[in-house]
Amino acid sequence: MNELKGKVAIITGASSGFGLGTAYKFAQAGCNLIITARNEEKLKSVAQKCQEFGNQTFYFAGDARDETTAQKVIQLAIEKFHKLDILINNAGIGKLLPIEDTSVEDFDLIMDTNVKSAFCFTKYAVPEMKKQHDGQIILTSSVTGIKGHADETAYTCSKFALRGFGQALDHELLDDGIRTCVFCPHAGATNFEVGFGRTKQGVQESGFLTPEDVASALLSVCTQPKHSRIVELRLASNNVKY
Repeated sequence: MNELKGKVAIITGASSGFGLGTAYKFAQAGCNLIITARNEEKLKSVAQKCQEFGNQTFYFAGDARDETTAQKVIQLAIEKFHKLDILINNAGIGKLLPIEDTSVEDFDLIMDTNVKSAFCFTKYAVPEMKKQHDGQIILTSSVTGIKGHADETAYTCSKFALRGFGQALDHELLDDGIRTCVFCPHAGATNFEVGFGRTKQGVQESGFLTPEDVASALLSVCTQPKHSRIVELRLASNNVKY
């Protein structure tokens, strides 16, 4: 239960879904946390529950698309814990829309939320990880970043971009002791895309990946022996084939 005791992790998009499940799992594993998302009330509730496991959790409410949010969250981690071991870029958004119904505003929202946020958080996390010659970065892509899906053109663009970003980081940062993993989950049983092409009932009946499933997988990424790393991880529920 203490696989990550003494470690410090930042989790973006931590107020719901995969990010919330990962926060709880990592707190149970002894990891100290900085969690961030837009909804302060939800973050406060998540932080309180995490602390029930005996760790320290602090939160920062802000828009992951803003560069200043990334800067302030990294600064908070250093102020509270004096180091940063793990960065989980989980913040994301998707919309099920055919190309002709996808506005430029939709495209910008998806790319900024999914890609720009990961770039900014990684940019400001890397110098802190280099100081200790150690770190783990996780980029949440998707199976849609492996094979494009109809009616998800903007989302597909963003997830392919994250895979490329992760591949580049793996080459660039490995000699500095920083490992990079691109995480490619199949669809989740969460509120993701509910109201944008999915329904709550459909999600409840889907049998798709749960936040617990994802959290367990990401814990395995962060507990690899020092001589190895998981470069890309694909995860799917047993009721789907792709």
